[in-house]
Amino acid sequence: MPYYHSYSGSEADNPPRSPSRRSPEASGPSADLYARVARRYCPPTFNLGTAFVSGVRGPVVERVLRASPFWKLIAFDRLAPESDATAPSVLVLPPYAGHCPTLVRDTVAAFLPDHSVHVAGWADARRVPLSAGPFGLGEAVEAVADMIAEIGGPVHVVAIAEAGVIGIAAAALLARGNRSPASLTLIGGPVDCRADHAGLAAEATVRGLDWLVRTVIAPVPPPFEGAYREVFPGFFALTGFLTRHLDRSSIDHKELFLGLVSGDGDGADGHRGFFEEFLAVMDVPAELVLQWIEAVLIERPFTPDLGKAFPPNGEPPLAGTPLMTVEAGRDAFGGGGQTHAAHQMTGLPQGGCRHTEDEAGRFALFSGARWRASIFPRVADFISSHADPPGRSRPRKVEDLLTLPGLTPALVGRLNREGIYFIHQLARLDETSANDLDRRLGTVAHPLVGQLGRQARFRLGEIGRP
Repeated sequence: MPYYHSYSGSEADNPPRSPSRRSPEASGPSADLYARVARRYCPPTFNLGTAFVSGVRGPVVERVLRASPFWKLIAFDRLAPESDATAPSVLVLPPYAGHCPTLVRDTVAAFLPDHSVHVAGWADARRVPLSAGPFGLGEAVEAVADMIAEIGGPVHVVAIAEAGVIGIAAAALLARGNRSPASLTLIGGPVDCRADHAGLAAEATVRGLDWLVRTVIAPVPPPFEGAYREVFPGFFALTGFLTRHLDRSSIDHKELFLGLVSGDGDGADGHRGFFEEFLAVMDVPAELVLQWIEAVLIERPFTPDLGKAFPPNGEPPLAGTPLMTVEAGRDAFGGGGQTHAAHQMTGLPQGGCRHTEDEAGRFALFSGARWRASIFPRVADFISSHADPPGRSRPRKVEDLLTLPGLTPALVGRLNREGIYFIHQLARLDETSANDLDRRLGTVAHPLVGQLGRQARFRLGEIGRP
């Protein structure tokens, strides 16, 4: 796989290329994509400096609770103006298919105002020495169980895309010891691939793992810390190996990207920032990727008969675990009922909470205006309804910001970016906070936030008609 060695080696051995040198971008879409991938992107950070908590903007401190060579548990500490003991604890599992964990930055930002947020920070396998040993699907499941134990108390797990299978298996593992998560939310990603419209499951079955090993697995080149470790290069995540056929690598990368974020509701600036995030990739241990493909695409154990996923113990593996699933109507690989199939493992096929965004693409499920305005409130409501004790500010239908007079989707999006997602957050703003928010929104000349706060308090029945 010489092109991977060229791509990786350039980071270690070669200085950045001069802009005057000839770029492959002139050679067509595939070369353009390669040129963007080969460009060096610094390891991204979450960079969530502040958040609104109980109507007051305060600092957010990112710290590592626990670390291992392959993962770290990241906590986001918020300065709450009052006791924050009742804020539900949330563990976000980012996709583990080649993109950096910061791909879920928007997801974390939405949870911060009313939740105690933790993220599984998967490590770049290129940086993990061989002496650390393997890290397969089983190790990833045990890692999530360890993270939940480290957080302590009731923990609500939110697993995104390919991490959904890890979340299911971790919940089932914990259930055996009567330590089930407080709830499990699966956002996109395949569970039962019999409805695989992209055809990758059938292709993986026909070609087998040997072909996959020859095609998408490569050793890390020196002088990286993980030299000679077999990995799935992050390079392939950009050609959409888990969502597209490899023989379509010649597709225009812009078309591919816009298909993934379809319906997210963000403008050009939002897409530009997310595209840069999309291009910041990392390597994944080969054993994890191959075991994931074998388990989900080939053996398909997560089906109604449960196959070989879990040993028979007289009850479904997710019995007693509140489950919510979210799918995108335009996600060819993780849609069409593939995520919703997880409800068959609860023993209550018609129970649980299911939501489908018909006009959304894969990444719109956890990033962008659609996530903030439509999907997140439903997920927060689900988590709050299973919180113990119940969340102090459980979202209700009346909490929809768009129901306030004068608010447009564009303005709601700007409020979302400032950490305002619910009517009760506007109702709690004091005069100083309202003026500060008007300044950031550029509405000082015609103050808007104070008026919205009065309307919000009226809507919630806290004061009379404004």
